Amino acid sequence: MRVLILHADDAKTQKSVALMQEALEKEQVKVDLLSPAGAGTAPVSTAPYGLVCVACGYKGWWKPQIPAEMDNLIKRATRLEGKRGCAFILPGLLGTTKALRVLMSHLEQQGVIVEDFGALSGRQEILAIVKRMKRLL
Repeated sequence: MRVLILHADDAKTQKSVALMQEALEKEQVKVDLLSPAGAGTAPVSTAPYGLVCVACGYKGWWKPQIPAEMDNLIKRATRLEGKRGCAFILPGLLGTTKALRVLMSHLEQQGVIVEDFGALSGRQEILAIVKRMKRLL
């Protein structure tokens, strides 16, 4: 099974996603990572993947927003209709739950069926998320 993880370019997100990738590969799952910088401007095909995950931070606490480059990357992804997905947010001081809802709504607008979601707060939390993701595959 193959997993695509779309992630933001900041260092904290990349560190969390690298840990997630390492744990999934130990479970014999093929993982591809894609960031807005690495994607360029071409459409991104999600056809060969069984699971599509998005991990990013957010700005604002009263009305959280995901980064514009992540929104553009999600909109450029093709063949997302009916695809199983996961949404992950790096927690902030306030508004993490609202930010997670915003990210999930962006994915659902593209037709993704969000089956798992959460906050990438630490190593133990990420390993627990990987176990849940493994069950989805």
